[in-house]
Amino acid sequence: RPRERDARAQTRAAPGRARCGMLPSPMALSGAAKREHNIRYGRARRAREQARKVFSESGADLLGPAPAPTPTLPAPPWPSDPAGALAAWAAARLRVPAGRLRGQPFHLPDWQVEFLRGALADGVTLACLSTARKNGKSGLIAALLLGFLAPDGPLRREAWRALVVSLTGQLAGELRRQVEEIAEASGLRGVSVRRSPAPGRLEGPTGSVDILAADKASGHAAGADLAIIDEAGLLSERRRPLWDAVRTATSGRDGRVVAISVLGDGTMFREALDRDGQEGVFVRRYEAPADCDLSDPAAWAAANPGLAGGIKSRDYMAAAAREAIANPASAAGFRSLDLNQPVAPAVELLCDVEAWKRCEGEPGSPNGRAWVGVDLGGSTSLTAAVALWESGHMRCWVAIPAEPDPLTRGRRDGVGDAYVRAIDSGHLTVCGRRVTDVRAFLAGVIEEVPHDAIFGCDRYRKSELLDVLARLDHDAAVRWRGSGASATADGAADVRAFQRAVARQEFTCEVNPMMRMALSVAAVRRDANGHPSLDKASRDARIDLASAAVIACGLRALSRKRAERPTFLVAGADG
Repeated sequence: RPRERDARAQTRAAPGRARCGMLPSPMALSGAAKREHNIRYGRARRAREQARKVFSESGADLLGPAPAPTPTLPAPPWPSDPAGALAAWAAARLRVPAGRLRGQPFHLPDWQVEFLRGALADGVTLACLSTARKNGKSGLIAALLLGFLAPDGPLRREAWRALVVSLTGQLAGELRRQVEEIAEASGLRGVSVRRSPAPGRLEGPTGSVDILAADKASGHAAGADLAIIDEAGLLSERRRPLWDAVRTATSGRDGRVVAISVLGDGTMFREALDRDGQEGVFVRRYEAPADCDLSDPAAWAAANPGLAGGIKSRDYMAAAAREAIANPASAAGFRSLDLNQPVAPAVELLCDVEAWKRCEGEPGSPNGRAWVGVDLGGSTSLTAAVALWESGHMRCWVAIPAEPDPLTRGRRDGVGDAYVRAIDSGHLTVCGRRVTDVRAFLAGVIEEVPHDAIFGCDRYRKSELLDVLARLDHDAAVRWRGSGASATADGAADVRAFQRAVARQEFTCEVNPMMRMALSVAAVRRDANGHPSLDKASRDARIDLASAAVIACGLRALSRKRAERPTFLVAGADG
C-alpha cells in the first residue's frame, strides 16, 4: 500500500517535472511510456559522455583546471640502511597530524629505528615487537607504509603489495585513518585512500596496502611483500587459520611478517616470540617483571620505551598505577596494556599481587593443625605445595625438572631469567631430570609439616599422589578437589576461601617471587551461574603455586565449617 501511494504521488508530480525540463520518474510510467523514457534517458547519458570527451580532448574543464599530475620517480635502489633512510625521510617529509606536536617533523625514536633496522635486514622473514600500549606503534606502522607508498618514499618498489591485519574492524579503521591523517598533514600527493569496502585500502603510484580486520577475515589468498599483524598478542587460538594465511601470503614473494602488539595471552604471538634467536627471526620485547610493584617507575620504563621521549606520559602512568592499586578490577588491564605482562586485559584475576603483598612478612612459628595443598606437575609445568597452619603461618615449595635448563624454560614460559633468580634466592628447587621427582619433592614437604596434616590434591592426579604417599610410607589424610562431579562446588569454595583469607590477611607468608609471578597470571573463570574457579587453561603453566595455595585455604575453610557444624540431641522415649 505505501508503494502504491508513492507511485500515485509521483504520477501527479510528473507534469511539473516535465515543465521544469526534467525526465519523469520511471515509477510513474508503464508500458510504452516507460520504454520511451528509457530511450530518452539513454540518449541524454550518451550526450553527456560525448560532451565530457570533447572537453577532455580540447583541454577545457568546466570545473576548473585539472590538478597537475603527481610526478612518479623511478624506484631507487634498496638503501644499505633502510631504517636510517626511512627515519631521515620521515623527519624531512612527514608531519605530526595531531596532539601537542601537531605540525612538527615526524621523528622516529631511536628504539623504533633499532627495531626497523633488525626487521628490514636481509634474510629476516619474521620480526616481532612487543611493547605496552601508546608507545607510538601506530605511527611506526604508518611511517613504514608511507615509506613504501609515497612517490618519493625511500623504500618504494615496483608492484609492491602489503597486508595489514588488525584485531577488529574498528582498530583497523583507526590505523587506516592514522596513515591518511599523516599523509594529509604532510602534503603527500599520490597516496590515495579507499574506505570501501571497510576497513579500507591504501594505494600509491607503485604499490598498495590491503587492510583486514581479524574479526571478519578468515584469510587472504593474494601474495604480499610485507604483512603487518597489529595487536598480534590478543589474537585467540581460533584465529590461527588467519595467522597461517598471512604467513603464507608472503611466501611467494620472499616477503616478511612484522607482528607488533602487547604480550597478551595470544598463543601464536607467544610462539613467535619463543623463536627469538632462530635464523630469520628478529624479536624486541619491552615488559615489566612479573613480580614488580605497580607503582615502580623502573617497571614502567621497562615496558614503555616511549616514556623517555615523551610519547607516553609519566603522569598518566602514576595515575593509572594508583587506580590499579586502589581497584583490583583494573589491575589486569594495567598489567596487560601498560606494563606489557602476559595476561589478557579483560581477565578476572584470582588475587592482585598488591593485595597479596599485604599478607607478606616474617611469618610466626607454625603451630596447630596444618593443611597442605599439592599441585603435581609434569615435564612442562611446575610442581608446587603450600602448607597453611592454624596459627596463620604459610610456607611454599615449588620445583622444576633439570631439563630443559631453567633459563631456557623461563624464556619458553615468557618470564625470562625469573627461574634462575628464584633458584639463586632459594625459592625454587630443581628436582628430577626431565620430569619432577614427586617422591623426593613430597619427602621434603612431609618433613616440615605435622604428621596429621591434611593433604589436598586435584582428583585428576589421585592415583599418582596415593602411589607416592604409599612409597613414602605416609598414611596422610587426603581430600580430593577439583575434577569430578563436584568440581564446580570444590573450585568455587576454594577460590572464595582463598580470596577471603587474603582480604582479611588471615595468614602471613614470606616474600616469594614465585608466588607473585603465579598470582600475576592466575585467572578466574565463571560458569553459567557465576561460580568462580581457577582457570588452568593457560599454555604456560606458572600458576601451580597459586593453585596449591587455593587448595590449602579451601581445606582449612572446610575443616572449620565441619567443626562449627551444630550438634543436635534427640531425647529418647524415656525422657
